[in-house]
Amino acid sequence: MITRKFGFSIAIAAAVAFGGVSLAAESGAKIYALPEGEPRCELYRVTVDGLDVPVSAARVSAMPVNIRWPGHQREKDQTEIAGFVRFEMSRPVTMTVERSRVFRDVKIRPFSKGVAFKASGRTVTFTLEKPGDYSVEFDGRHENLHVFAHPPSAYAVKKGDPKVRYFGPGVHDAGLIEMKSGETLYVDEGAVVYGRVHARDADDVSILGRGILDMSRIREQPKPIDPKLAEEQKRKGFAITNAKRWDCIRLEYCDRVKIDGITMRDSLIYYVRPIGCRDVEITNVKIIGSWRYNADGIDMHNCERVHVADCFVRTYDDAICIKGFDYAMDESEMLHDGVLHDVFKDVLVERCTFWNDWGLSLEFGAETRAREICGVVWRNCDVIRAHAAACDVQNCDYADIHDVLYEDVRLEFDGFHPRTAYSATAKDFDPTADGGTPAAIRARIHVVPEYSKNDKRRGRIRDVTFRNVRVTAPRQPVVSFAGYDADHRVTGVTIEGFFLNGEDVTEKLDVVLGKFADAPVLRPLNP
Repeated sequence: MITRKFGFSIAIAAAVAFGGVSLAAESGAKIYALPEGEPRCELYRVTVDGLDVPVSAARVSAMPVNIRWPGHQREKDQTEIAGFVRFEMSRPVTMTVERSRVFRDVKIRPFSKGVAFKASGRTVTFTLEKPGDYSVEFDGRHENLHVFAHPPSAYAVKKGDPKVRYFGPGVHDAGLIEMKSGETLYVDEGAVVYGRVHARDADDVSILGRGILDMSRIREQPKPIDPKLAEEQKRKGFAITNAKRWDCIRLEYCDRVKIDGITMRDSLIYYVRPIGCRDVEITNVKIIGSWRYNADGIDMHNCERVHVADCFVRTYDDAICIKGFDYAMDESEMLHDGVLHDVFKDVLVERCTFWNDWGLSLEFGAETRAREICGVVWRNCDVIRAHAAACDVQNCDYADIHDVLYEDVRLEFDGFHPRTAYSATAKDFDPTADGGTPAAIRARIHVVPEYSKNDKRRGRIRDVTFRNVRVTAPRQPVVSFAGYDADHRVTGVTIEGFFLNGEDVTEKLDVVLGKFADAPVLRPLNP
């Protein structure tokens, strides 16, 4: 019998230590070890099939306080610590979570998973039938527990192979990891790698493993700036360009890329950023510990043939974005080694779970410098927290956005939604101010002075279908469409099955129709 504080006792029978991993003779679980000295979250004690599970710590945003990069990073009084656990499961497992203090209410998201639980005292017990990503929440959204239950892994990676960058169990200060063609970066489940990854003109690269890639030890690099320019940027509300920041994984003009299994924590800006890449596969990736300004999840620019599946993305800023070249990129870079990367096409995002503390969830844009963006499918995804909008198609430049499908998308909105404070300080945040329900669906063509790089060229949005969108909310969230002018319209939108708390309300949907947007076709899913 092992006794923990909070009066927590666990009987661990037939437990075996094996290669930094805990196994139980009668369990379907394989617990990932956490290296000595790594930060742990003391809010919970967790077991899976009787095995003690280390709870990792992640710093997350505690409030929607935002302003374009004001020349320094967010203050930590706008953040809090949340926990996450990682393990494999080959068959159903039983989890027990004990909170460090008494709670009144428990929710396990996504609601679509239908996880039943029993709560008693400070403890909640439940069974997970299959691998997936879950959020266990006690009395609201704060200080929650993220559960990353992986399917069994089968990586064909050999330590010592000259093409393998191998990080075994333990803590590694790697800094910048530059990848070349044909290389594999492998992060063992018992490893925490502090660093960032970059690849340019590197084909057939893989980033694999069940370990943690953490960017928190990499700092912004100060950059000289004319004080008058800084003042002008501040006055306009633009990002102040007095520092260089890096993405956690940045891939430029790389073909045949695979990213699978890793957990990423605490990025300076974007977590995964492919630019002009083709044949990209991002699967079973977990993104957590997002609290910094502009910390987006998976943002992609003018790529082709992208598949994102079975990922969990919790971000402070936008969760996942389909973008053209953005405002900081020179348009001439679209022509690279004789290949013109001026389109973004053939994307499938499926079976993913998203949480936004600020920003947008399933997004196009805002930057859309591309000839066309098309063939994009979002399917069977859960948005368990949204802020501004969940399904957002925005066009700030000249792309022709067309042939888009949102299908089997589930949106969870709470009764109270905190209002954004556009400020650099938490003192301006009012925790009692309700900002209203986020938008469920939004499509718009507009100009954003900082992002829109061609004031004379606008794009279009056409042939977009929303099928079987299921919303849990106290009221109908906003559904809105707006074009730019008579030649740049939002057209060909179909909403086929919009459900509010289980009821198909498609035919009586309240749609906000702005200028230069055709009314959507409203069709029940099963008339």
